[in-house]
Amino acid sequence: MSGIEAVAQDSRRPQAKPGGYITYLRAAFGHSLLITVRRQRIVLAAAITMLPVLIPLAMAFLSPKQFAEDGSKVFSQMLEQVHINVLAPLLALFFGTMLVGEDIETQTLPFMLTRPIFRSAWVFGRFISYLAVSAFILLLSVALTFAACTALDKLTFDRPGIVLLLHYAGVAFMALAGYGAVTVFLGVTTKRPIVIGVLLLYGWQRLATLVPGLIDFFTIQKYTDAILPKLATQRANVEIQTVLGTFQKEVFIISGGKALIVLSLITLSFLIGSTLALRWREFAGVRAAGS
Repeated sequence: MSGIEAVAQDSRRPQAKPGGYITYLRAAFGHSLLITVRRQRIVLAAAITMLPVLIPLAMAFLSPKQFAEDGSKVFSQMLEQVHINVLAPLLALFFGTMLVGEDIETQTLPFMLTRPIFRSAWVFGRFISYLAVSAFILLLSVALTFAACTALDKLTFDRPGIVLLLHYAGVAFMALAGYGAVTVFLGVTTKRPIVIGVLLLYGWQRLATLVPGLIDFFTIQKYTDAILPKLATQRANVEIQTVLGTFQKEVFIISGGKALIVLSLITLSFLIGSTLALRWREFAGVRAAGS
């Protein structure tokens, strides 16, 4: 085929119209949402996410003395140590890595991208569907955990308790967004996104929070910790236990407002990077097929 014929054929392909961007975004969202809710893994993810609800209930029923535990403290520890730092990245690995990575692995991506749709709308629409599903599961667990903790002492459905619940729910949502954008990027750029994601989110991130210095600024947890509610617990110093003893790590504090901005920029940057990587991989496939 001559160069003139190739250009003519390319010009006859349907092109995405700028005025229909929202339509393409909604189409990508609806398609991805339908596929996600039909997956069996959503049942497993929901079951794992709801397990923390049983902990405060067990503490309430098994405590030798009624209201022996501080419900506010238990709720805060559960949200910070389990929901935000463990379950949020786990849900991102469950759903975020498959948004694009599964189409690449099954080789259905070329058929999806032959449609006249903006690549960015396709990525962002799928990401919004991930947020809808994962946020519904995680925030439901957060709400049920709060309700279970009211069976303990010092936590009720009053105004301070509701404000605390909403604050933690907001932090959990931002954690899902940050971790989700990272896992989407891994799904586009790597062949083993889940394995690399586990090493990155549960290995590297955990190590970076323990190593002295500024290396923890290259983690999502650094910024989610900064937007947590300001409670009586002191987060400026982290106690690290080793076989050689216990020592304190000094933590460089970042304001909640700046942390929220950085976390939003990280999410947007990884989504844009996923879009660019998607274009590169598509062009690389075309070159390989034509060579």
